[in-house]
Amino acid sequence: MKALARFAVLAGSVALTFFAMAGPEPLPVNESKNVSKPEEPRVWQGFYIGINAGYAFDLHSEVSDLDFLNAGPPVRTFSFDSDGPVAGGQVGFNLQPLSWLVLGIEGDTGYLGVHGRARQPGSPPGGTFAEINPGVYATARGRIGWAHDNWLLYVTGGWFGSDYERRVEDNEICSCGFQLGHAANDDFKSGYTVGGGLEWLFREHWSLRVEYLYFNVGDGTVTVPIFQQGPFRFGFDDDGGHIVRGGLNFKF
Repeated sequence: MKALARFAVLAGSVALTFFAMAGPEPLPVNESKNVSKPEEPRVWQGFYIGINAGYAFDLHSEVSDLDFLNAGPPVRTFSFDSDGPVAGGQVGFNLQPLSWLVLGIEGDTGYLGVHGRARQPGSPPGGTFAEINPGVYATARGRIGWAHDNWLLYVTGGWFGSDYERRVEDNEICSCGFQLGHAANDDFKSGYTVGGGLEWLFREHWSLRVEYLYFNVGDGTVTVPIFQQGPFRFGFDDDGGHIVRGGLNFKF
């Protein structure tokens, strides 16, 4: 009887030792805990303001002598390109519904210091000249971007408007001694703009960007009152121009 009792105690001790070494029963695979990766913070969401500066170029203008002011030789159409500096400021707001998706609106205004001028081939010795002189401009655009950490790659597009002067001068002095004529069409022109950019959030509230925009404000006509001959019209077909600029933003 004592031997049986000693055997039972020994067997129990061995069993306890085995279970202690084996540890708890592992959970089934389908019951294991899911460890989710934390989402990236929405670093781009919010209001911002900033400044920008750059250069506008390849603003191509086709000018047509619609009423044959200079009839011979018959060079009725001529063209020229314009360029110049651009600078201004912007304000906008971004939504970041997903860690990788940014939706926003932006408006900016500034000065478009573009100038171009050309002489009509075949015009009299004094020359007939055409020129353009844009000035103050503004845009209202939407933005959609793809965010990764503190980088944002985006496309943008919307409305573009500019104070826009188109001018024609005829400096030929006829036998009467008068300048033949000059005239300008100076008003605010509306068109469109499209482009894109890359932005880098280098501090919690500060970002740098580089941006490209194409803009176009359409066509126009300048009517020149010519002494003793009546008015003559010159048509301007502007193909639009390009802006490359850098910017600095502060996000609230």
